[in-house]
Amino acid sequence: MRVLVADDEPRLLESVKDFLGAEGIDAGTAPDGAAARTLVSEETWDAAVLDIRMPGMDGLALLAWIKEAGYSLPVIMMSAHGDVRDAVEAMRLGACDYLVKPFDPDELVMRLRKAVRERRLLADREASRRPDSEPTRLIGHSPAIQEALRLVDRAAPTPATVLVSGESGTGKEVLARLIHERSGRQGAFVAVNLGAVPETLMESELFGYEKGAFTGASERKQGLFELADGGTLFLDEIGEMPLAMQVKILRAIQERKVTRLGGVKGLPVDARIVAATNRDLEAMVRDGLFREDLYYRVNVVRIRLPPLRERPGDARALAEHFVVSLGPRMGRRGMRLSAEALKAIEAYPFPGNVRELSNLVERALILADGDELTPADFQFGHASDVRTSRDSDTSAGTEEPLPLAEIEKRAILAALRRNGGKREATATELGITRRTLFNKLNEYGYRD
Repeated sequence: MRVLVADDEPRLLESVKDFLGAEGIDAGTAPDGAAARTLVSEETWDAAVLDIRMPGMDGLALLAWIKEAGYSLPVIMMSAHGDVRDAVEAMRLGACDYLVKPFDPDELVMRLRKAVRERRLLADREASRRPDSEPTRLIGHSPAIQEALRLVDRAAPTPATVLVSGESGTGKEVLARLIHERSGRQGAFVAVNLGAVPETLMESELFGYEKGAFTGASERKQGLFELADGGTLFLDEIGEMPLAMQVKILRAIQERKVTRLGGVKGLPVDARIVAATNRDLEAMVRDGLFREDLYYRVNVVRIRLPPLRERPGDARALAEHFVVSLGPRMGRRGMRLSAEALKAIEAYPFPGNVRELSNLVERALILADGDELTPADFQFGHASDVRTSRDSDTSAGTEEPLPLAEIEKRAILAALRRNGGKREATATELGITRRTLFNKLNEYGYRD
């Protein structure tokens, strides 16, 4: 998360930046409204925290400009004065929250995360409802994928809980989104990777909490179950859930109710559950690591996504799809795959599955010189894994692969040099916005 903080008090700026940094939030600072306006126009932010009283352009004027300019970032206002009229005016102009100085830094963090989460859910809901939005697709013609799609069509219109199993990178979240889109449910699609949520925070994330439930809980917070009401809750990596939480999840699924931390009343929630795992849940049940009753509850409809190496012909179809869908974003419209590249792709086992294939195609699009992608443009993980009849086609790419972020950085800086440092021309060539280019160059520490 990237947050812009604007205030004319240097010590407050520094302390807020340090605290947010300790919470894993990247904070940029501005000493006044004019400087903040420049940063908003040149970089990408997830939220902004603005002081109302600043010299020159004050916080209210900056807030009005942000909304008039069409930026969708949520804005939290702060003031040492506690003037109710300021709060009313800030909310009228589009602020999502208001803090009175001095405030608890933990409260600021909670409000920021809530604001960003709600904005992302709103954007996801609006995108899914746009008539011109591209529907989710599960690419492939292999029998295994066709069987998965058949099960999706059968299960989607029902309220049945679905368990999606498969190796990492096979597209489990894509399939979960497909189930949601074909279900006809009007609520949001809410996804959570349970393996990435600390055990101490899992209950509050899933079920929410009441004001005063614990130190720092200064307001009520909705959990992910509530946010998915009327929609779909995707519980990714459910096999990583601790046993103590498994009991509570089971009760929520069975009773279709959740109780916030610190609460006493169960809240009805109509959230369709889709769970996913890359682990052997049956073995975990035998070993006492996963509750048998929860296993049967989530395993009503089981859909297995096979690894790419078990999907004959799908690697080719996926590669061609990624070239068409990713090419415009890389500024490489009209790119195509050579026959030799397709042969190499079909021979490679893709241990990272669809995710690895997508990354390989994206890298090739960035670095390719011509309009045709050849085997030399792909950096397969192990040359020995690519078995084609032409060794010369697969000898390229035996060097240690570069991270995708480094490849992207080199491509952007090379384009900037080709355009003589002109950022607008560079952004046009790359097919990205000027704001995205400014953001990338800022990440690289680039200076003219």
